[in-house]
Amino acid sequence: MNDAQLLQQYVETGSSDAFGALTGKHVNFVFGAALRLVHDRHVAEEVTQAVFIVLARKAATLAMRRSSLRGC
Repeated sequence: MNDAQLLQQYVETGSSDAFGALTGKHVNFVFGAALRLVHDRHVAEEVTQAVFIVLARKAATLAMRRSSLRGC
């Protein structure tokens, strides 16, 4: 499944498997970007967690846009 499909499945069913697959695809990218910005592994982990919390909260809005997650 692509990102849009995983996000849509999460929005429609609350599937933790879909959300887990989506986060699994992007966690290294998000963590790497956070680490480059904050220069502290523990803070970067917290930033990464916050990013995915926001994604979960705004999933319905993002799913309606049908855009790439990296482009948001």
